[in-house]
Amino acid sequence: MKWLKVAQVAEDLGVSKAAVYKRIKSLQEKLTPHLRQENGKTFVSTEGFNMLQQSMRSKEGTLWEDRPAETKVETTLNQHSTESLKLNETFNQLVDEMKGELKQKNQTIDKLLFQMEEDRKRQAEERQRTDTIIMKLAHDLEATRKSALAIEAKVDALAKPLSQEIKLKEVLQKPAPEVRPWEPPVKATNPIVNKPWYKKLWVQVFEPWKLRQQPY
Repeated sequence: MKWLKVAQVAEDLGVSKAAVYKRIKSLQEKLTPHLRQENGKTFVSTEGFNMLQQSMRSKEGTLWEDRPAETKVETTLNQHSTESLKLNETFNQLVDEMKGELKQKNQTIDKLLFQMEEDRKRQAEERQRTDTIIMKLAHDLEATRKSALAIEAKVDALAKPLSQEIKLKEVLQKPAPEVRPWEPPVKATNPIVNKPWYKKLWVQVFEPWKLRQQPY
């Protein structure tokens, strides 16, 4: 008769040693004649092996074993770990999608800000050209008015009696008012230069009057 170690029985049956010992204990009355102890080790006869194999067959004909608590805990942890990995993958996918959407929105905002800035510059240039023409015309008109007043004063002085000759000489010798060349106004600082996009947007939408204070 051939005797097998419990470890070999477990290996042949494809179960754990704990499952074999548990099954031996449940079938102790039937298996006692087929068990023996040597040096503290349990051996099972061939017939005992067949009995264990038959006992550990399920209804479907496959071997089963009652897993110890540690194995069940490990299985539960593995399941939780797998679920956590799936959740992490889903979360990472959502984060990537949100980053992509945020990037697209930022690009759209940048394009809008750039377009608004270009429109503002174009309007500022047109406004500056118009203001320059108006101010030059006003300056020339004022210079012409002053020259006309000076000539009128000289004509009035010539029309007065000769008794006022001394005063006439003073008037004639009096120089005409100085006419300074026109200079464009000093450019004001652009209030949105080197500002973050949200401050630029705020000024352009809610405080546009700051852009119209002076040409720049």
